[in-house]
Amino acid sequence: MAVDYRNPAATKPVRTGFAIVAYPLQRIVDAPFNLYTKVTGFFANQAHLASENAALKEQLRLYSVQYRDMQVLEQQNARLRDLLKVDKRVGYTFTMAEVIAASDERGRQVVTLNKGSRDGVHEKQVVLAEGGNIYGQVVEVTPFSSKVMELTDRQHAIPVRNLRTGMRALASGTGKADILELKSIVAGSNVQDGDVFVSSGLDMLFPPDFPVAKVIANGVQYIPGDPFANISAKPLINFDNTREVLLLWRISPSPAEMLPALSTTPASAAKPVDTKNKKDEKPKKDEKPANKPTTANKPVERPQ
Repeated sequence: MAVDYRNPAATKPVRTGFAIVAYPLQRIVDAPFNLYTKVTGFFANQAHLASENAALKEQLRLYSVQYRDMQVLEQQNARLRDLLKVDKRVGYTFTMAEVIAASDERGRQVVTLNKGSRDGVHEKQVVLAEGGNIYGQVVEVTPFSSKVMELTDRQHAIPVRNLRTGMRALASGTGKADILELKSIVAGSNVQDGDVFVSSGLDMLFPPDFPVAKVIANGVQYIPGDPFANISAKPLINFDNTREVLLLWRISPSPAEMLPALSTTPASAAKPVDTKNKKDEKPKKDEKPANKPTTANKPVERPQ
């Protein structure tokens, strides 16, 4: 021990040999504890998975009923649109993508997804998070990945409207993951804490009526002399904890569905026959006029 304390390099082979000899003993001593940890962890994970599976099954049953009701409403909506001669509603399809990286540039809220152009991703494509809340839009695409600018990026803005009053505004990013600024709202407008703002669709990019942000407590401030109010809102997404997102594609109705219903009026009844002027029609060459006298019946004039 004295030699090892004064010259550790000299006793290193000895310590290595003791470590090799003692390793099996250490494994034997630790075996009961390791076995206990694995067994308790196995059953704990099994119990957690079983409860989670039951909750997901219950949620699936609820969603299946709601989806059936939604199909009935969509059919009724389609019939009403046909009666009113209104264009078909635009549909959507979705694809799941995973966030694999985040930007380390200060003030920028840009993430990288594991889907690219080979998966049909394109620039300015809308990205949603859990619950249908708007996450951002695609700004750059490569064959195997794509970059998405989040709502809170300081270079991002989206037109929105107040779900309660219908008032329009512009939600701009601040560079912070939990704050949005609502601009273009006149001072004294009817905006309250807790108001939810959804996408308006006026920019022809983001689909309408998708949730965007909610006004925070004491987030409405009016500065004397300023014609516009200062309103702060919180996104409905936790960007730091979001790992899966949905890429959105629009499905436009086919031209055949957008055509109005054809008339069922018979062709013969489409144009009425004008019998009033039928007598003015010229007779055919082979026909003789009924009232025109012939030369055989013409009276002979006698000289006076």
